[in-house]
Amino acid sequence: MYIHIHRIECDQISVKLEDFSKGDVGKLRAIGGGRWDPNGKFWRFPCTEEKIRQFAEYFPEAEIRMDGLAVSPKLSSDEKLIQALDQKLLTTLKLKGYSLKTSKAYRGHVRRYLQNLADHLRMKNPGALKDERMTSAIIDSSRTQQYALQLLEQGHSPAYVNQAISALRFLAVEVLKQPCEQMKYIRPKKRKKLPYVLSEQEVLRVIQAPTNLKHRTMLYLAYASGLRVSEVVRLKVTDIDPECGLLRVRQGKGKKDRHTLLSQTAWDLIKKYVEAERLSNSMWLFPGQHPGSHLHERSLQKVFQEALKASGIRKQAGIHVLRHSFATHLLENGTDLRYIQELLGHANPSTTERYTHVSTKNLKQIESPLDRILRDQQGRSQTTGGG
Repeated sequence: MYIHIHRIECDQISVKLEDFSKGDVGKLRAIGGGRWDPNGKFWRFPCTEEKIRQFAEYFPEAEIRMDGLAVSPKLSSDEKLIQALDQKLLTTLKLKGYSLKTSKAYRGHVRRYLQNLADHLRMKNPGALKDERMTSAIIDSSRTQQYALQLLEQGHSPAYVNQAISALRFLAVEVLKQPCEQMKYIRPKKRKKLPYVLSEQEVLRVIQAPTNLKHRTMLYLAYASGLRVSEVVRLKVTDIDPECGLLRVRQGKGKKDRHTLLSQTAWDLIKKYVEAERLSNSMWLFPGQHPGSHLHERSLQKVFQEALKASGIRKQAGIHVLRHSFATHLLENGTDLRYIQELLGHANPSTTERYTHVSTKNLKQIESPLDRILRDQQGRSQTTGGG
């Protein structure tokens, strides 16, 4: 039997069982403090050392892993070191104010690297690993560079490898307190991909596809205000300012507040939805299934996929395409890039400038030289023939 545990929030863990029986589910209930999450298809428990210890006690024969690391009363020396470093890394990330998503990604990269490093050192010199050997290898930039090359050879994208390097640099500089100038790495060149967009008519077909009022309202807001999926599900009723025609986005990407547009059409839909759901001002605009929780991001992503399918548009796209389309359509209709940057919450203007390459409105006005040459040739032929 296998039990997979992952930290999903600051004080919550997800628990998934593999090859389990009804008796095992009974043990989960006996541990106490847990509840089933139908959206994520896992059990939720408080994230405490006591709770983790209980899993090991209640399931002594199971292979239990937490964020990829073994959970057992008897840990190997390298697993103890990895867990200790992981705890220091988590504490430092919290103190630095990193988001939950970034923290999860960094810790995942560091865990995989440390496990890879432990395996490498064990093969090179069998026997118990010592903290000094591990620490000295961690701060060896040439070893990190080899690992980055290994990831590229395994087929990982440059973006993935760059994030792994950033995570390992954070570990070396911020946790192990190594000098910044010593932690320099060659990074793979990023791929320049243009954002994928839908036409204005395609957007309408998608956002009008749902018959469910809540689903339609969410998609209207995602496009009309240019929101990320995480921003849509975390909206509160009090974030809406219809008098000023603004929507307040609290703690968006980079933990920044900003204001964006509140469409009159979207506001009319919100009013109907709020009245139908009888939402109070203190509530999430889109509540989840559990009291006090907001809708899960995956639920909204699923709503978009169903709407895309119902619209009849045969394109592979995720809900983020609505945000890309919002920016592109504003640009094509003459909105200044600086305003678009502010509405999207981009820290770097170059991120917004991508949409100048996506917009095809002006490109359609440019005639291909082949068409011009053939047209001129045809004109000369007619003139010669007529003469």
